[in-house]
Amino acid sequence: MLLRIVIIAISIFYISKVSAQSENTNEDPTSTYFASLSGGFGMMYGGLGANLEVGSGHFSGFGAFGYAPQTKDGTINIPASFNYQGGLRYSINIGSEFVYPRLGIGFGWVTNYYDSRIKMKSYDHHVEGITLHAGIQVYSNEGFVFSFDAGMGSKLTITNPNRHPHFYSFYIRPCIGVGYDVTRLFKRKDGKKIKNDEINPFEG
Repeated sequence: MLLRIVIIAISIFYISKVSAQSENTNEDPTSTYFASLSGGFGMMYGGLGANLEVGSGHFSGFGAFGYAPQTKDGTINIPASFNYQGGLRYSINIGSEFVYPRLGIGFGWVTNYYDSRIKMKSYDHHVEGITLHAGIQVYSNEGFVFSFDAGMGSKLTITNPNRHPHFYSFYIRPCIGVGYDVTRLFKRKDGKKIKNDEINPFEG
């Protein structure tokens, strides 16, 4: 219940922020939005999967769906799973047209795991919960988007912790993706529409 309240509260804040930005601009509101579609690996991609990001100004929301293949930890098989992750991000203006540091919060798949202290006891290998993200996104003139993030979780923020014995006090994994700025498919055709147009450098 607490996790749902947190996600709902953040979503309401994001929606109100986007609405305020749309009301304060003299341009067509649709021109303030950007979107990108990426493929990659890490919790922000549900394992190996795709990530769609849509936003306005500094704020964006993302959703991902992916697959984590079966792995082994010694003689123990860790089953495969289909996974999701969704959340919000805040991009930071550093005066560059192409480089954007960013912070985010998400909810969904964290990892599939095993700990030797579990031995042969029954447990749930598939872990979900709240995660934090910190990284950087790089845009190219051609519209390609490169993302490098660290995804972080903890046993303090996962769901059903009693089903995940000996989960990590702090868990961090890289999340790397390559994608395309799909905003270009329905915005200006001069090849120069990049995310920087949506972030006011005087508000960074």
